[in-house]
Amino acid sequence: MEGPYARSLHRAILAILTLNALWVLTVPSFPTLDGWSHLHTARMLLHGPPEGVFCSNPGIVPNRIGHGILAALQVILPAMAAERVLLALIIFGIGAGAYQLARAFGGRSPVILLILPFTVNFLLVLGFHNFLLGLAFAMFLSAWWVGLTRITWPVLIGYAATTFLLFYTHTTALVLFFLITGAHELACLAGPHMRTVLPLGNKRWSGTVLFAAFSLPAGLLFLYFNASQATAWGAVDPEVNLRELFNLRSILLYNQEAESKFTYAVKLILTGTFVLGMIHLLSRPDRFRPHHAHIPLLVALVLFALYFILPDSSGYASYITVRLQLMALIMVIIWLATRPLPLLAVGAPVIMILLLQFARNNHIEQAMAPIAEQRDQVLDAARHLPPGSVVLPISSEENWLLDHVASLLAVENDVILLDNYEAMQSYFPLVLCPDVPGPIRDHMARHDRCLAWLNDHLDQRAAPAIDHIVLLGYSTDSTSCTATALRGILQERAKLSYTNAYAKIYALHP
Repeated sequence: MEGPYARSLHRAILAILTLNALWVLTVPSFPTLDGWSHLHTARMLLHGPPEGVFCSNPGIVPNRIGHGILAALQVILPAMAAERVLLALIIFGIGAGAYQLARAFGGRSPVILLILPFTVNFLLVLGFHNFLLGLAFAMFLSAWWVGLTRITWPVLIGYAATTFLLFYTHTTALVLFFLITGAHELACLAGPHMRTVLPLGNKRWSGTVLFAAFSLPAGLLFLYFNASQATAWGAVDPEVNLRELFNLRSILLYNQEAESKFTYAVKLILTGTFVLGMIHLLSRPDRFRPHHAHIPLLVALVLFALYFILPDSSGYASYITVRLQLMALIMVIIWLATRPLPLLAVGAPVIMILLLQFARNNHIEQAMAPIAEQRDQVLDAARHLPPGSVVLPISSEENWLLDHVASLLAVENDVILLDNYEAMQSYFPLVLCPDVPGPIRDHMARHDRCLAWLNDHLDQRAAPAIDHIVLLGYSTDSTSCTATALRGILQERAKLSYTNAYAKIYALHP
């Protein structure tokens, strides 16, 4: 039984993790690169994709659960609020999932609060909703499996369902789950950690056999999916990877120079606490004996090994090294939280992390506030597009955070937007329909920015029949190939129907 101190500490940790997540609901702007594209796709899934332009992906699509949650949230909330709530759930889920996993391995330390900087990470800014949701789910569900003392047929059926839930959230989540639970099963097979296993009799090996059998279907599905994806691998440069690890690339959000003091302080705190953890480990008489609580550290070492072996992919999975770095560092923090370090030793690092995270959140709020203006102007322009319009957006925005800003034209109203990053991939719920002309495909894939095809497309009245062109951005460069191609079209075929400081809507003549 836990005493009053342990219960108070538990409540305090959950309260801090909750406040850390609620913060994202209060800031004027928190742009996520792919997030608005996910929001556009979720709306189409909710209301039905435009016929002849976006079609359901006929293949195996792992990235579904995040879109489903976004679509469900849009039933009760405005689109932009729905994404913010999802971001809050992700931030809380990563923190609370890590805490729950640490508790499953016997950890009851406030050191788990070192997770705070890793809940608001670079991949969150990139808008990798499904990956981060999967990371949170993998930790929660691993904690459930690790904490089981009795395995029955209903538990095994639930376990199998869990593996498919993780696969359809994100494939990496399934891999992490298998790493954690697989290491746990090996510990049960080789060590003193025992459970009651009813289906095959209470034998030491029976739990491991059932674990492997019920992992097989999702594991085979994972292998089949990966084999079906075209992937071009880049070269591995260990020096670059080491430098990225030293710079904590996974939590560097916007600007390395501006954030250097923050990342340097996190490095010192994390390194100092790790040294304390190792000193504690090596000072114990059983230091060389395998222990169940060492599993998070073992998983972290495997992830670090993969970090220096696997290259970033230029195919269907990007930022592999950043994902691996983030997961490995989180597992290190979980292991540190299982160390029974004295409160006096860990009090200073925890307080410093709390202060750093508070200062960092204030910095993010101030730095990202100006983007709210561009966001609101695009949403304002969207309200002036007639329902059912076929819209070709042309963006001159140079800020990488706004690379998918055109998606905002279709997240709150029913227009057919000829722009969606996800539809150009093979691993999201929607793809472009087969009949969409090649030039439009090339334009949406950013292979053709000069619009040489547009005049002919309009002359032929080809489907999809574009009736509005929206220019986004502050650029006034009249010499670019895009501006040159548009000049005659807008003068002869269209009239300006709405304008604000950031967006111009041109309605094409019938």
